[in-house]
Amino acid sequence: MKKNETKYIFISNGYKGGNTTFFMNHINYLKNKKKKIILLDDDPLSTYDYIPKNIKYLKIKTNKFSFSSNSKLKKILISTPGKKIIFIANYAFLIKFFFIFFNLKNNTKVILTIHSGLLNLNFKNYVAGLIFSLLYSKLDYLYFGSESAKMWWKLKFPWMNIDRCLVHYNGVKLNRFNKFRKLKKIINISFVGRLENENNPNFFLKIASKYLKTNNDTIFNIFGNGKLKNHLENKYSNKKIIFKGWTKKKSIFKKTDLVIITSPVNNFPYVALEAKSFGIPVITCSKGDISKIIKNKNDGIIKYTNSTEVMINLISKVLENYTYYSKNSLVNAKKYDVEKLCNSFWKTVKS
Repeated sequence: MKKNETKYIFISNGYKGGNTTFFMNHINYLKNKKKKIILLDDDPLSTYDYIPKNIKYLKIKTNKFSFSSNSKLKKILISTPGKKIIFIANYAFLIKFFFIFFNLKNNTKVILTIHSGLLNLNFKNYVAGLIFSLLYSKLDYLYFGSESAKMWWKLKFPWMNIDRCLVHYNGVKLNRFNKFRKLKKIINISFVGRLENENNPNFFLKIASKYLKTNNDTIFNIFGNGKLKNHLENKYSNKKIIFKGWTKKKSIFKKTDLVIITSPVNNFPYVALEAKSFGIPVITCSKGDISKIIKNKNDGIIKYTNSTEVMINLISKVLENYTYYSKNSLVNAKKYDVEKLCNSFWKTVKS
């Protein structure tokens, strides 16, 4: 690496999911711009499905606080010459590594993007959020992944001066070879995401169980891992409810005709963007900026409900007009081309 060349250092949170997709989109964008990139994660080769060539990656414990990992991070940052832009997408990292980040020389800038509020607002998380609300002004750049995430932080911590902070939406890679879908004899309906309470996979499985009582031509797939996986597998034992764990994106959407998102709040989910780019309609009961992705009754359906009967009726409506919803999904996905959105993002950052 050239001494005076800006290095882009991504500090990842060690979990598969939206954050890994977000980081990899930006890493690929910067790589195509011939930028020098370093990726730090608990286990990069496990967390990421792939890491592009010429990307330097290092294994470092980021989620659990330890003096050894902090010391290792400090050594990496100090030993990296020239200008540095540190990119994090976890507000807790600002708290953990605060003294490391801001004891570096003036040629280092720190960017944080926040994609949601605190979905599990217990005492511990509130205290962490409070500390962040007192430290955030030290950041060089603070972005939000959705308007609803920004509004959440402003409401909970009104002293934060974030009115001028920009909102930058996630994007998705568009494939010009993707075509609208045609339903086959066996229909595949999928849940995609971490099996945690905030995503409410239990509601998805309740819908599946009830739907399968009267429909034998459907398979319900659960793509993802998490704390609830073993419990849910034992609770919902059915040959047509299949837990598939983490699966590569192309394989997920190749085996999916319809996506259902059951989280109570979902600000700007990648799964909705990715489904649209493959011509797959989405049904959701989530509140939040997901309503900016899905055009109701056009490329999917949004209905704030906790009723399995209502959700089952919505499935029937989409399947009856499937070609209409699928074609519109492909058309509307073009608004979220990842190349354009990443370009817009990095234009606001001065290296």
